[in-house]
Amino acid sequence: MFDNDYTIFGKHAKFLKFLAKKNADSETFSAKIFERYIDVYLNAAVFGLMYSNAVPRDEDHSNSAHILAAAFLREHEHCVFLFRMIMLLDESTNLTDEEKINRAFRCDEHSEEFQNNLELFNSYVRGGIEIMYEKFTDGCRTQEDYLDRTYEVINSFQKELDGISDEDISQLINENSYF
Repeated sequence: MFDNDYTIFGKHAKFLKFLAKKNADSETFSAKIFERYIDVYLNAAVFGLMYSNAVPRDEDHSNSAHILAAAFLREHEHCVFLFRMIMLLDESTNLTDEEKINRAFRCDEHSEEFQNNLELFNSYVRGGIEIMYEKFTDGCRTQEDYLDRTYEVINSFQKELDGISDEDISQLINENSYF
């Protein structure tokens, strides 16, 4: 899992390139919000899941961006963690909790089912790339605008996380306790 190169095509490749410093040149303006493509990929998985935005692959091969296997290997633990999190939290299918646990932890990586799960994960990545592109770039023109917007998005995200109190967490634990 996460040991091969991965290519993103079409508008998702364009958006990924725009969000990352990698391969940014003086001729093509880039927001340069993330250092590497793998950073965009990992963050996009979270955004895609948070906003329940899973989108199909763009088959326009005139634009592509490649994430090399070496990048996945360096971030392997993060990739696997996010994959499992999405397999557990995804609500797009009517799986039981046990079935979600099986697909997150027990699915044979060589099976068709695993490939479908990986495609589901990547659909959340593509959806997250779209959301991040929109959130980080809407109305921005200068590098300072992008920095300000990044601060706003991070601050908003933090407020969403802070909105979950310890009392809310305790209540959820008690409601779902099997003891």
